[in-house]
Amino acid sequence: MKTSTLISTVLALIATLSAAAATPGQPVALITGANRGIGLALSTVLAEQGWRVLATCRDPEHADELKALAVRHPAVALERLDVTDTAALDALAAKYRGQPIDLLINNAGILGDPQAQQLGNFDQKTFEDVMRVNTYAPLRVSQAFLDNLAASRQKKIVTLTSRAGSLAAAVEAHDNYFYRMSKAASNMSMRLLQNEVRARGVIVALISPGPVDTQMNREWRHGAPPPASLLAPLQSATAVVKLIGLLTPEMAAHALNYDGEELPW
Repeated sequence: MKTSTLISTVLALIATLSAAAATPGQPVALITGANRGIGLALSTVLAEQGWRVLATCRDPEHADELKALAVRHPAVALERLDVTDTAALDALAAKYRGQPIDLLINNAGILGDPQAQQLGNFDQKTFEDVMRVNTYAPLRVSQAFLDNLAASRQKKIVTLTSRAGSLAAAVEAHDNYFYRMSKAASNMSMRLLQNEVRARGVIVALISPGPVDTQMNREWRHGAPPPASLLAPLQSATAVVKLIGLLTPEMAAHALNYDGEELPW
């Protein structure tokens, strides 16, 4: 092995080991889909506030911005995770067995091909993919790390929702059927989960990050320039993290906007 390669390998191992354990009293967060957009912004805000962050994504090797964050903040640990891969999820949960995790943020999500969600073009494969990532995965990830959360001080599961999943707000909606359905179903799954884990002191919350300038938003708008009213990812993430800090068991029964306002169901 070349000297330069050996040095790089050793440095990478040192970085991994330094991020492997939280310091006493340091809160720990696990975030899915942390390589870009809101997930990256949430990882950044929490790291800057002193959290240990387990930042997961499907391809950490090519997550350049996330890797740069880990260099700036050694308490950020990058973990490979496709939230639809049950074996990989169980392996990651086994790796962190016994490690209290104060906060799980179910952020990973997909829009799916908008054309395949239009009346007359419905595509079953697109439907299955969207529902698997947006609805089943948050529930399955929450189950995998439930013991970690119950063993922590803060005991919080936060699943990012959307106004697009609100029945009350869908009066004039006629697009992206599958995405909207997936968010409505995810809302129900988290409500049921809260009923199950309340006795263990775990808070399950639904928070909408608001209208954010992300790749998904651009896909929704078919590449049209974003309106000036869109939030920057860091702006949204800062508000979401502040709201997470204020969560109480009484708030778990409600879907909340990033600014604390209740979303209609």
